[in-house]
Amino acid sequence: MSHMSLLQTALVADYFIPKGSNVLLSRLGLGRNPTVWDQPLRFNPDRHLHEKRCDLSETDLRFISFTTGRRGCIGGELGTNMTVMLLGRLLQGFKWTIPEGMESIDLSTEESSMFKVKPLYAHARPRLNPSLYLSLSSTLLD
Repeated sequence: MSHMSLLQTALVADYFIPKGSNVLLSRLGLGRNPTVWDQPLRFNPDRHLHEKRCDLSETDLRFISFTTGRRGCIGGELGTNMTVMLLGRLLQGFKWTIPEGMESIDLSTEESSMFKVKPLYAHARPRLNPSLYLSLSSTLLD
């Protein structure tokens, strides 16, 4: 789905875009743009730390996960919050290890998509006795 249909001819970053063109943004390309990110292919979460605080604001539109503007996803903030909560619960509720027989986890992705080159395998063991999870869930449902 295109993000915008131009109403007039435009020149953007030396690209000629004729009137009536549909413009698509590559989210993969935005996240790996070396003019925006220093060493974009290197995993470095510290790049978001400024003065010992974490800054994940999108004022420069560097990571447009739910697009932006009037056609942006109305549930973007809810989706982000739910994803962070789910990740936190998974990390808190389980001990994560590499499956037996594997030496490391390969996180490399295909060049044209966000898909992993190899499937991601991890072994999750509950931190608590499994019977406690059943009693907790039945208490919440009552």
